[in-house]
Amino acid sequence: MVRWLPLTLSGWFLSLVLAAADDGLDPYWTRPIPAQGPAPAWATANPVLTDLSAETCRLCHPAQFADWSASLHARAMSPGLLGQLGAFALDTQRDCLACHAPREESLDHWEAHGLAGAGKIAAIDCAACHVRAHVRHGPRAIAQTPHGPIAALPLIRQAEFCAPCHQFDATGLAVNGKPLENTFAEWQASRYARAGVTCQTCHMPDRSHAFKGIHDPETTRRALSVRAWRVRDGLRVRAGNVGAGHALPTYVTPRILVRLQGADGTPSREHAIARRMRWTAQTGWEELADDRLLPDRWVDLALPLPPQSLGRVRVEVEPGYDYHRRIYPALPALLGERLSGAGLALLERARELAGRTAYTLYRFDCPAWGGAEEPCHALP
Repeated sequence: MVRWLPLTLSGWFLSLVLAAADDGLDPYWTRPIPAQGPAPAWATANPVLTDLSAETCRLCHPAQFADWSASLHARAMSPGLLGQLGAFALDTQRDCLACHAPREESLDHWEAHGLAGAGKIAAIDCAACHVRAHVRHGPRAIAQTPHGPIAALPLIRQAEFCAPCHQFDATGLAVNGKPLENTFAEWQASRYARAGVTCQTCHMPDRSHAFKGIHDPETTRRALSVRAWRVRDGLRVRAGNVGAGHALPTYVTPRILVRLQGADGTPSREHAIARRMRWTAQTGWEELADDRLLPDRWVDLALPLPPQSLGRVRVEVEPGYDYHRRIYPALPALLGERLSGAGLALLERARELAGRTAYTLYRFDCPAWGGAEEPCHALP
């Protein structure tokens, strides 16, 4: 698992640095993942068998490649990361890349070419999860394939496989008693863990490699149920985490906004399902509020309206909310001359992309009071 350590820089995201922790995890997830080393003699006659790029894997695994190509794993070397990475010392850069591009070959390429060569870095690719010392690993053993035998790896089906990059360990930063990245622990405490519903069950259905989460509306709808009614005194809304085996949202940067309004826009009420944080040089980290929904938890909201008034309910999901509104705009001032012109341009691009991730999850139109409680009309 991972821990976060404070930097001398003030700021939100940049006040931390990722470092690998020797905490007894399965050695499969030593990070950075050691270089593959010399290829076996039987493979050297065919370059395809020694090329570990995702594009080569595509030749026999086109469906998995297509899923992965559109995933956040494939885009882990994002403009937001690349824009700030060069502002740090090399050791810190390697710490960050231990999750964002964990293969030693990727780190070597970064050290040799920097930002100019970032386009050729594989991020979290096929080999990062499936290949160690040129041996391919999968959920079951296969005696012979074009690239040699597949070694069975039971870990690959377990939630523990995802924990190294999705859980801060006991040495990591915790605010108000909760690590900033606490997904695995949240899952362990849920009924999903007891029932054997793993990360892979929800995020890799039918062995998909798209790794969909809060950025995907359909995935979020399976996690978040929202119901709305017109009652005598106005609007009533219930929102519940019915499908996520961890807090919803699990991390600190997304926001789910539930907005109740009269049809003319007033009066209105907004409720943010989010964990709101603040960091200052004077006070360090503070948790302003934590209104996320743990598994099977609901929140009840109400808005008073006159009986004759129509109403509406909208649920907006902003996966990149804090990146777009606060983090990326703050980084140029925080890093100052440490940032190159190219880094500044990348951070501006990252802010723009984060702002594009928002979407409407649910819409309801609610009637005037007709003498009996009535469900609001769900819109497509």
